Amino acid sequence: MGRDIPLGRLAGIKIGMNVSVLLIAGFNAWVLADNNFPIQVPGLTPVDYWVAGVTAALAFFASLLVHEMGHALVARHEGIGVSGISLWLLGGVARLESSPRTPGAEFRIAVVGPLASAACGVALVSAAYVLPDYGRWHLAGTAAEWLGVINLILAGFNLLPAAPLDGGSVLAALIWSRSGRQSTGKIWAARSGVAVGLAMVWWGLKDMGTNDGIGLWILMVGAFIAMNAWQSLRAAPLFALVEGVRVADAMYADPPTARASDTVADFLRSLPRDTHHQSYPVIGDHGRVTGVLTANAIRAVPSSQWEALRTVELAFPMERITVVRTDEPLLNAIQRIDGGDVRTGLVVDPGGRTVGTVDARALRDLADARRS
Repeated sequence: MGRDIPLGRLAGIKIGMNVSVLLIAGFNAWVLADNNFPIQVPGLTPVDYWVAGVTAALAFFASLLVHEMGHALVARHEGIGVSGISLWLLGGVARLESSPRTPGAEFRIAVVGPLASAACGVALVSAAYVLPDYGRWHLAGTAAEWLGVINLILAGFNLLPAAPLDGGSVLAALIWSRSGRQSTGKIWAARSGVAVGLAMVWWGLKDMGTNDGIGLWILMVGAFIAMNAWQSLRAAPLFALVEGVRVADAMYADPPTARASDTVADFLRSLPRDTHHQSYPVIGDHGRVTGVLTANAIRAVPSSQWEALRTVELAFPMERITVVRTDEPLLNAIQRIDGGDVRTGLVVDPGGRTVGTVDARALRDLADARRS
């Protein structure tokens, strides 16, 4: 969400919007105000049509936000952190900090989005049905009907059993539940996503000659689905290698510690020459970990400053460090760490005692060892 336009927070979740949202909203407003609404509800002023068009276009992205908030709130209920929601050209995405731990959690998180869209669609179509069919009321009803139908189409489309759509996650959860392997579900959902995406690309190319622009839109969406599904398919072997592995199986155990009062030079002199660790907990006067010092941070400082610089001054403070447990799934832990400020995590045992560090390097080392 680094390049998103921040829109604030909703239920404590950061909301962002890509500039492409403004472009597509403007296009939708123009099509509705200049073409659709004057034909469907003749006799009103251009101002009426433009007010309705702009309102409907913005309400469409509000309905996408409802869809993504459904995912985010259920994920948070399942104990998964949500780093934010981003709205963009082809819809929106709720950025989860880690993967679901059970098939049931993945199913619930995935299915709630289409259900939210379907609920919006039914409510809007019902409102259009009960509104009077004259004057501005008719225009409001027409706009509500357009938005309701779009939401119903969105709900149905998202339930297609193809990654990265919600239906792909539903399919993956069902296969995971039956097979007992999360990787099997991901592989089949990715394969289906590639097939569905390529079919949409073929369909879009075939309809490119039409004047309604639908062919181009289908082509863009199909290409997006196919590329994302292909990336998931390529990552599946790595996921299968580490499936079921806990943090304790791959962490760098018993890292050397640095005293907060020591200088960086003092710490380096005490560091064993044959150590393979790249991250070091910093211990304060009270005996607790106050931060994590990394080898990269040390290398970034000129060696002439090591004698005067204390380790605590160079270390990352604990509020920026992701803390993971030894019994946590490794892949989930790495996902949470990579979503944080610092790409190194501190590992604690169930009693809260620091026992190691872990980062993406540990994931790669484990995968390489299992391949060999």
